[in-house]
Amino acid sequence: MKIRIYQINSDRDEHRMMFLSRDRLERFQGSPEVDSKIYDKVYDKEVDCSNLEEVYTMLNINHPSDYRGRSLSVSDVVEVYESDAAPQGFYFCDSFGFKQVAFHPEKCSVSERMNEQSAEKISVLLVEPGKYPRMIEIEDSLEAMQRVVGGDIEEFMPYEEEIAIICNEEGKMNGMLPNRAIYSEPEGAKGREMVDIIFGQFFICYAPAESEKFLSLQKELAQKYEAQFKLPERFFKQGDNIIAVPYKPKSKEYER
Repeated sequence: MKIRIYQINSDRDEHRMMFLSRDRLERFQGSPEVDSKIYDKVYDKEVDCSNLEEVYTMLNINHPSDYRGRSLSVSDVVEVYESDAAPQGFYFCDSFGFKQVAFHPEKCSVSERMNEQSAEKISVLLVEPGKYPRMIEIEDSLEAMQRVVGGDIEEFMPYEEEIAIICNEEGKMNGMLPNRAIYSEPEGAKGREMVDIIFGQFFICYAPAESEKFLSLQKELAQKYEAQFKLPERFFKQGDNIIAVPYKPKSKEYER
């Protein structure tokens, strides 16, 4: 069955209706109707339940991993919007069982916790100054990507493969450490030239032309670029040129 969960937001609960049973609504708020305006939507998913009592048990004893609301309690509202076993409608969680009620979801707010549960994750290769690269999972959101690189992001696609280097767009100006060099040709190729240096930590993800968003780095590409950026580099000026010298981190502890 597909359900939505609505819970009272204490900041808007002027009459302190949270956790009160249905028969006490009129006494405390002057009306027997459920006030939709004080509720937040906190969950919207398909669940493996066939009735409301199973929903109650699941959201009290065995929370789904993506559930961010409170344990289901008196005063919460469950919306059933698709089910073969339970009638569609809104159900007030009462002291004993559930009571069908009039409810207006358009008057509700959406809890910030909904954004947490709905954020997808992608697997990317993280490359940090002075460390070996490693695969990590990050949320597929601009804010999460900005946290990884420490500021506004810049997309850099210097290779034939559909991969993107995501780095800090002001890394060279805001004092970040030089990280890895980017070359025009693969290692060992004739005429290989350094074309850029990435400052600050960056990550590599899959960025096919037909996709509107960044995707998880495929295994083969992850292995290729983990090998390519395996060793951290130190940079030195040699005449008019800058050279990059790979080195091994001093200890395993330094990798963390």
